Amino acid sequence: MNSNIATTKSYLTALSWYAIFGALHELFHIATAFSFGLFDVSTFTRSQLKILILDAILYRQVSIPGNDDSGVHLNLELSLLRLGGWIFSVLVAILVHLHLRRKFTDAHVMSSSPWIWCIVAAYVTALDAIATDLFGLPKLYLPTAVRSSFFSSSLIMSYSIGSSSPSDIVLCCGNFGVILLHSAWFEKGGKYAYDILEKMIQVTMMRGAQSGGVVTFQDREKSEKDGTGHATHNMTGIRTRVVKSKRGDLSKILRSKLEQRSIVPFVRGVGEKALNRVKFYAGHTRFATTSKATFDGTHPHQWSKPQYLRVYNMDELLSTDDVERSMGRSIMGLSSNILRRSRSSAKRHIASPCKTRVEHFITHNGDFEFYELNGTSCEFEAVQKWLEIATGTTMPSGVDSAAIAGMVDIIRCKGCFALSVRYVICLGFPTSKIQENVDDIHLPSWQIYEKLGIVFEDALREYQNEFPFPLDLISQDPAKREGLARKAAVKLTSTEYQSVLESISRHVGNEELGAGVYNFAVACVNAFFDNDLLQTVKIFMAHSKGSFGLCVMSSLDSNRQICLAARGQTISVAFYPQKHIILYGSEQAAVKAGMGVEFPGLNSTCALDRSHLNVETDVLRLDLDDLGGEICLIDWGSRKYKNPAVSPPNRSIKAASVMNNEAQLYLIQESRNLSQPEVLYHRMTKLTKNRLITPLKDDCEDPILQDIRDIPMICGAIQDDWLNIGDGSTMFSLNRLTAWNLGRCIKERLEKYVSGELTPCANKVDILLTGCEVSLWLAEQFASDLQKAFPKLHIIAVSSNKLLGLYGQEGINIPTVGFPVSEKSLNLFDAITIIVSHSGGTFSPLGCSNLFQSKTNYIFVVTSEWDTQIGKQLRSFDNQEGISLKLVFNSRIFSTGVGMRPAEPCSVSVAATHQLLTNIFEFISIVILSDDRYRKVTGAVVTLKDLEILERCNRENVAALEDIVGTDVYGNPLTDKEGLVESDLRKAGDLWSDHILENARAYIISFVYIVATVVSGYPIATGIAAGAGVPTGSGVYYFTRFIDALIYFFLPQINVIILRLIQRRQLLHRMVCRTVVIGDIPWVAQSAEAFLSKIFACSYSIAGLNVLSANPSDHLVHRMTHRVVRGSLLICGRPDGRLSALTAAESAICLSINQASSIQSLGSTCESMTIGHNPFKLPLTAKGIFLKRFRPLFLCEYLLSEESADHGMDVSVSLRRRQKQQVIATEESTSRLSSDFKQNQDTILDETIRTLQGRSNTQGRDKITPPVPNVGNSTTIMKNDQRGQAKAKHQSSAALLSKYKSLESKAIQKVEHDRLLDESGKLPFAAVLNAAINEKKWSDSARRVFEFLDKDKDALLSLEEFVEGLMQLNSSKGRADLTTLFHQFENDGNGYLTFDQFYKVMTMSSIEIEESLQPSIRDKRGMIQVKPNDEGFFGQGLIQKVKKKTLGHFHVSAGAIKSQNFAQELYESRIASLQRFVAMTVMFHQMGWKVEHFFRKMSLGLMGYRIDRTHSIMRIATTASPVSGADVRDRKRAIFYMRKIHRSVNTISAAWLSYKERKENVQKITALKEE
Repeated sequence: MNSNIATTKSYLTALSWYAIFGALHELFHIATAFSFGLFDVSTFTRSQLKILILDAILYRQVSIPGNDDSGVHLNLELSLLRLGGWIFSVLVAILVHLHLRRKFTDAHVMSSSPWIWCIVAAYVTALDAIATDLFGLPKLYLPTAVRSSFFSSSLIMSYSIGSSSPSDIVLCCGNFGVILLHSAWFEKGGKYAYDILEKMIQVTMMRGAQSGGVVTFQDREKSEKDGTGHATHNMTGIRTRVVKSKRGDLSKILRSKLEQRSIVPFVRGVGEKALNRVKFYAGHTRFATTSKATFDGTHPHQWSKPQYLRVYNMDELLSTDDVERSMGRSIMGLSSNILRRSRSSAKRHIASPCKTRVEHFITHNGDFEFYELNGTSCEFEAVQKWLEIATGTTMPSGVDSAAIAGMVDIIRCKGCFALSVRYVICLGFPTSKIQENVDDIHLPSWQIYEKLGIVFEDALREYQNEFPFPLDLISQDPAKREGLARKAAVKLTSTEYQSVLESISRHVGNEELGAGVYNFAVACVNAFFDNDLLQTVKIFMAHSKGSFGLCVMSSLDSNRQICLAARGQTISVAFYPQKHIILYGSEQAAVKAGMGVEFPGLNSTCALDRSHLNVETDVLRLDLDDLGGEICLIDWGSRKYKNPAVSPPNRSIKAASVMNNEAQLYLIQESRNLSQPEVLYHRMTKLTKNRLITPLKDDCEDPILQDIRDIPMICGAIQDDWLNIGDGSTMFSLNRLTAWNLGRCIKERLEKYVSGELTPCANKVDILLTGCEVSLWLAEQFASDLQKAFPKLHIIAVSSNKLLGLYGQEGINIPTVGFPVSEKSLNLFDAITIIVSHSGGTFSPLGCSNLFQSKTNYIFVVTSEWDTQIGKQLRSFDNQEGISLKLVFNSRIFSTGVGMRPAEPCSVSVAATHQLLTNIFEFISIVILSDDRYRKVTGAVVTLKDLEILERCNRENVAALEDIVGTDVYGNPLTDKEGLVESDLRKAGDLWSDHILENARAYIISFVYIVATVVSGYPIATGIAAGAGVPTGSGVYYFTRFIDALIYFFLPQINVIILRLIQRRQLLHRMVCRTVVIGDIPWVAQSAEAFLSKIFACSYSIAGLNVLSANPSDHLVHRMTHRVVRGSLLICGRPDGRLSALTAAESAICLSINQASSIQSLGSTCESMTIGHNPFKLPLTAKGIFLKRFRPLFLCEYLLSEESADHGMDVSVSLRRRQKQQVIATEESTSRLSSDFKQNQDTILDETIRTLQGRSNTQGRDKITPPVPNVGNSTTIMKNDQRGQAKAKHQSSAALLSKYKSLESKAIQKVEHDRLLDESGKLPFAAVLNAAINEKKWSDSARRVFEFLDKDKDALLSLEEFVEGLMQLNSSKGRADLTTLFHQFENDGNGYLTFDQFYKVMTMSSIEIEESLQPSIRDKRGMIQVKPNDEGFFGQGLIQKVKKKTLGHFHVSAGAIKSQNFAQELYESRIASLQRFVAMTVMFHQMGWKVEHFFRKMSLGLMGYRIDRTHSIMRIATTASPVSGADVRDRKRAIFYMRKIHRSVNTISAAWLSYKERKENVQKITALKEE
């Protein structure tokens, strides 16, 4: 019992000493902070001091109140503060130890004394101080809710000494913010609100995020009353800013810092009154453009430090009756006595100012370039220098956004006469100037402003004593304002204030300019009443040039409102009525963050299950007009305050109620770019119960892996959507409606070519594609395919950056040096423009979507979802054109349905965009091929058969993607992993990750070896020698020490070799950072390079990777062979060389790979790997990954019998896995071709002669029927081919190329020998004679039919004679088909057929006629569709066709091979290349994941990082480059008006020429009459 008591006493003694030394440590921090001036004692209340002391004792930390914008000086002071803290604790521990050692000379006595706990506590405190103050390790904190239950958190914790956040030591952008209108969001320490904030930061970070910050305001009600008896409030700004580390997650860091600082009111016990107040958080993520990503450049920005000024409280609280009236209750019973009492009460109170905290914050996305004042434009650098003098504050940061905060400090002056005087002198008077030279700036001091403010306060007091009107009534009446101004002017000119007036004489003394004393007084009074938050932003935006996504906050207004502005940068606001929150953000997707968070309170109403608009429950989003410029004030105080939300100049604006009247919106449009509907919600976008809105994806551990696994599902969904396969909820999909509109535009343009209204011109662009980075590369491939298909059209793909540089600004264009792109070389007027942007928000494509609206009406976008920034601009374009009711039929948006994907390495968005472009290519092609006139003007090369083959391969492609990524079309992993290509790809990724990790592993082994040998004292050679008994002083002993030294020196290399031996990798590779070279067609190589380099962007230097790309069929050898060293990693994609059109291409690529792999040093070279469909491994490559062929055979493959034994399985597996609604029926079609073969050889003349002669057999030309191949069903063909090829070997592209050349030459020789020459090699007379006789018979028969049809005997057949005559002869062809044939062969356009033309028609076989007759391009539902080829192998029908009787089967088949060349090229560019890209993403992801997983596992999670993020975190490049958003807007207007002028001039010129011609004709007629 006694021992337990003693132990307890020892514990209590130790804890007491630990608390004492900890308190001394924190008190030293406080004393140092006071000495540095970081504490302002005058601002501390008793409760704040209590919390400060208790925080230091119980939580062993010090929180510095106030602002966090002191920049570099504050960083230095904090560093000294921390440095002094741990040094102080170490010195205390040493002094205590020395003192007690002197007191207790006997060490045994001291160790048994209770004083030993004093020494232990002192040293533990010193170690604690070193850990937190020196190394920045985190402290252990109580949970926020628990901690807050002890204290009232009225202290502002802006800096915590010893905080875990690195930004506390080292002290393409996006705005975001949330307004919490309900106290339920404050439960559980504000967890629910933080969830939304974190999600918004995650989405906004996609615009670039190297730093970020959040600001909020704490409302602290003062007990004192103002002159009107109203309670006054001090809104205190609480700002949190961080600069993230390279591998840090900004969203989590910022949330952690917010939670650590316990920003109120997320506490318990604060009181219901505090919880009922609205709270908002305004944040910003910054991607530095004009400066480094530093702490002082991080938003939110504040120019002036907080000041306590004399401010009039103009927010009068509503009475109970007023509240009832605002809630819609009846006030009819309100008596006149109550009204009289309220009036008399107002008369008894004279307004008086109170000391109020004044501070302003802004967040800004964009560029602030100029500020125009009194006709003079000043650059923001000059504005910055001027602001330092005007405000008396040192510039807090050199970024342009900080200057905006300074301008807000000056302009926002409502309620404060001192601020109003400063505004008038600095910016609001005709004499106001912003001088560039600092020496020329002469502005009064702040003391002068305060003295002048007191003059106006006295004038107001005297005026109210004489006329007891409330402030709001004075502000509304110009006469009362004038009376107040006259009284103030009189006081200013009195002798009492003569010295003060003289100090501003240079600003006020010029009467001629309207700058007299009276005008000065009027201006000050107007600024005092008018310059509220909305008017401040309005004034700033009116005088500023640049691009602005702006949020402005003021402590004077933050109790009820914030103000947003958009010009050249986007801002969206979302309203959640049922959740009582308002979200805003620069990124549209960010305001969807509230959709995935449940409201923590109880909803009084339930969401109705309906799709139509319900403004009371539905989530609606308002997109501000960033093109024309728009300002939005959000006010939530209308239910609380009696006075209007805006000052008199803006009270004509009609307020729009939102959130079930919880908030009001005041909108100001800078230009009438967007027509304003009568009801605001008609302009809003519905986010809930809207099929066009894609919700945000749930967070996952590996976003890249999830993206890759979604590829088959997304591509399958795109195909289903294009086929209009859905749930039946809509008649047509969005993409089909957009395709209809695109087809209409193409037809309009082609009709102009057909009619001659347009003539082909070298610089006239028909179809323009544009985009940036990956989107541009996909667009370039699409443009290339489309240009090859229609060579007479002018189709180009140009970077959006180049287009903005050329057309984005007036006069000063950015030349595209090295590219044939200029204003003269490109005529883009009325060009069909397709913008490819899978994010839909990149600045350059977005700028082009705005700019080109003045050049063409035919603008479309291919993007990730319907709800994007570019989509919004194009929808508003239709709205401007006055066709809002037809928006659905003018759809301009092609959507992949991918949605917002946060992973920076792009995989699924690339694959989906390429898939959708394939469908668009087919659609454009079939629209053009549907009209023979369009074929001629476009020079169409592509045929309907090519499109059918492409569509068949497109349908089967989804199964191939399933095999590559290992998931099915529903997103589920495939259960049968055996034989999947995914396994081979991941094994290859593991192998190359071992190459990358070998140095890191060798470093760890070296560390273990050094520690073990140094600690034990026995290196390996020395240890062996010692074990063998070698004397320590002998020469052998020193030799072993030398051996150990060599081992230490070469230890990393030795360990690398050991690792390579264990892992069976190449021993002679260089032991350096690896380089990966990717070779493929341009879009694949470039996209794969971007994917891999972004995965390794945050890897550690010891496991870094260099990534390069090149085109192996072009410049890979020239650009990369000199980079080949031992250990370089080369991966190349190979086209399918088994196809005759691609054999030469694969052969060239293989040659490039062999050339790179043949460069050797020490018997070793680069490690090369290939990915392709041809299962032939190159001898010099280390590995070959072969993709399965999920498609039917092409004719060339069938004829060569080269297909491997498993090809039949590929197709059957694809059909079995997909289980689509539309299954391709091959058996029925191929059997039909076989049974109807003979009938298909008959011509129209055969049928006609049989009718005329009444016989069943024709007496025309002799028919030579070729042998019919076995063309039963596809399964039979595959089985026969498998039996024949069971022993076939895989062949190289060179061998295949030789076989195809041999096949062609043999076909020609066979024709010449068997059909034209006899055995002697001479022309056989009998063959010539028979041919002439048959030809004569046919000619005579055709002549008789022609004469029979020619009713008027004019040797010409009219359309009626041709059609009606053949119909009378019971022709098998219908009237429409005969009409089509007539027009096809009536080439001279006179409406008649000659005998030669008639003979060509009549001698065509039925198969040839079917091909010439355009089949219907529409399915049963009337939709334009490309029908997939339904043959067992491609060319199954062609192999049966006989075009000339002298040709045999073998020659026909050989010639048919070339007819599929273009289809094979399309298969390579649209299908096979996509499969190779997806395969590379699977392999590269495995590489990156294994490398990251190694560091995470070895460091127990401390060194883990995210492979889906880069250092910049810029998924969407929203930076205004190469020109600003303002330039784009101005240039758009200039082009629009220029185009209007040109059209007007042309119209006037045409009218004048017509008038002149008529006048000349009248004169000629008059002259003739006179003669």
